[in-house]
Amino acid sequence: MFKRLLRRPGVQSTLGWSVAQYMRLVKRTTKWETRYAERVSHILGSGDGVIALTWHSRFMMLTAAWESNELDPYVMISRSRDGAVVAATCKALGLQTLRGSARKSGRTKGGDAAAAGAVTAIKSGGCVVITPDGPRGPRQRLGDGPLRLARATGAPLMPCTFSIARRKQFSSWDRFVLPKPFGKGLILWGTPVSLLPHTSDAELDAIRLQIETEMNTLMAEADIELGHTAVEPAPAAVKST
Repeated sequence: MFKRLLRRPGVQSTLGWSVAQYMRLVKRTTKWETRYAERVSHILGSGDGVIALTWHSRFMMLTAAWESNELDPYVMISRSRDGAVVAATCKALGLQTLRGSARKSGRTKGGDAAAAGAVTAIKSGGCVVITPDGPRGPRQRLGDGPLRLARATGAPLMPCTFSIARRKQFSSWDRFVLPKPFGKGLILWGTPVSLLPHTSDAELDAIRLQIETEMNTLMAEADIELGHTAVEPAPAAVKST
């Protein structure tokens, strides 16, 4: 019954608005500490297009990472039922969205339009926000999509991870974290990476592993400091040859 209700636009909008207000509450009442901001200080507020990466499990802390006047965020979201709620949340937060692909009858739809929208957003100086292990995993594994987008546009990839002391963690595929207000939070910026147009696929894979490893190391660092057990990434997918 709940899944049927989620198909209704009115329910999606109401739930999205409620989640957005909760995210605002968490942002305003949490004592945030930002680390390694010097890595991205030359990017934030520069007016150039960028690609921001954060793991799917930490999405509800995303807006704590920047002030509204620093970036023009476009959040890439799947066309799934859950994605519709996330899109409604982003709308309530004043964030623009790019609806990605959704699997239907063995095919994917919408990916080309989302990629074209991402390129346009970057060229206009926007920040395209991607959860590169979403919407279904594998957990904390970086897919090729953001890397190919960075290679095509020249926009730097800007990793960011989060942790929070007061939280509820679910047993979902991504070990999703529901942050609770009135606590301490950590925002950790990773090392920005820019790709040249002639970057080979082999080099792309090495860069993917570099970014993925740093994001997992930073998130583990933050989780452990705030009293939590570090979340291990899912087993890496074996690529066919």
